[in-house]
Amino acid sequence: MLFSSIIFIVFFLPIVLFLYYCCPFFKVKNVILLLASLLFYAWGEPKFVLIMLVSILLNHRIGILIGNSSFSVLKRKLFLALGVGLNLLLLFYFKYLGFGGEILNGIFKAFHISNLQVKVFKVALPLGISFYTFQSLSYLIDVYRKPGLVQKNILNLGLFISFFPQLIAGPIVRYHDINEQIRERKHSLDLFARGVERFIVGLAKKVLIANTMAEMLDGILLLPYNNVPSVYLLLAIVSGALQVYYDFSGYSDMAIGLGRMFGFRIMENFDYPLVTRSVSEFWKRWHISLSTWFRDYLYIPLGGSWKGQVRQVVNVLIVFTLVGLWHGAALNFVFFGFCNGILLIVERSLKKKITPLFNNKGPGLEIVKSILAHVYCLAVMISLFMFFRLDFKNGFLFYAAFIDFAKNIPVPVDILFLADTRFYILLGLGIIFSFPWWRKLKIQTNTLTVSLKYIVLIILFVWSFGTLATDAYNPFIYFRF
Repeated sequence: MLFSSIIFIVFFLPIVLFLYYCCPFFKVKNVILLLASLLFYAWGEPKFVLIMLVSILLNHRIGILIGNSSFSVLKRKLFLALGVGLNLLLLFYFKYLGFGGEILNGIFKAFHISNLQVKVFKVALPLGISFYTFQSLSYLIDVYRKPGLVQKNILNLGLFISFFPQLIAGPIVRYHDINEQIRERKHSLDLFARGVERFIVGLAKKVLIANTMAEMLDGILLLPYNNVPSVYLLLAIVSGALQVYYDFSGYSDMAIGLGRMFGFRIMENFDYPLVTRSVSEFWKRWHISLSTWFRDYLYIPLGGSWKGQVRQVVNVLIVFTLVGLWHGAALNFVFFGFCNGILLIVERSLKKKITPLFNNKGPGLEIVKSILAHVYCLAVMISLFMFFRLDFKNGFLFYAAFIDFAKNIPVPVDILFLADTRFYILLGLGIIFSFPWWRKLKIQTNTLTVSLKYIVLIILFVWSFGTLATDAYNPFIYFRF
């Protein structure tokens, strides 16, 4: 079930809200949310609810063992290793088993070992397994670090793992951030209203901008790349980056908004990442829940940047390669992550050499430095985003066609649909709202009255809902992860 679907907006959400707020007992409210979350997950793939229930039971039992303070540190560490191993084994089986077989066969072929071939299994991927597995891992690690956090109530732990607003595509919630909210949280009309507002903004991002960018991109990618002028391939690159950004940030906005409707305060996941001046800054603003998860649970335990330059380089490459692999079991995602790691390492090594060149040179040169940094970061990141849509081979074929600016070919008839002004209006809006101008204007001038705000929200909701009712094209990129 999608947030941006008629059945969710018209039936599922109103019914769950009605039952939730009609119930006077807090513990029963949590049970209602748990059952609603399991129903939400089962709507598309009922059989995979069993996998989630196994995950809940497994992590509940192992969490109790890890949190037993009467056990020795070694014993608790062994239980932690067992829990982490079982969670990763479950994730590997469903997400990476087939990919691992393909990699092994590729290695055998490269070394001409023809008598060795691994049977490649195609296993159906449960929705959101990467997200709820990482949440389960955060629970076990948090309990190991602070045994007092152990959750003995299996229903509460089940709600943490399966909570439907962030179940399918995040944000990845840390147990120590939401533990107290599961036990006790306050509801208010103001918080609920802000939740509705955030949900509508996310819905508009997804339905109006992300889906339109996807249509534009799909129309171009269906054509032979060599028969498309480079300017239209550039349009594909820009629309592809905007699709990924508005698709995922729109989902995160809806998830945060839904959480607020039920009294939860879920962490922010995006902070205008397309205006950054470095790859390092980009990852502090993009998919914040994932990047901070890898920082706190992998990068720092590996030694971070405190054990020498060589160790730091290795740690960065390990983390970002795994970030790419987390997104998908394919070489294009590994390439995406590895390139980000390389860029981060190069940035850090060049920063000490480049920064002195601009120091005390006047404000004009500082502005030039800032502009060049913005252009550099934007160019590399939107270029890499094409590997979210294209596999490894086709990604390079696409860019081989793109850099051939000398080709003089007419615009294919198939691409004339791009003459639709609607695409360009929404493309322009997508670019404009990817910058924090609106937020700064609102803070500095405070001219947006309550009445005007709600008029805008009503227009956005009616427009988005009308688009949903008339357009069947409604994918979510991050559902694949």
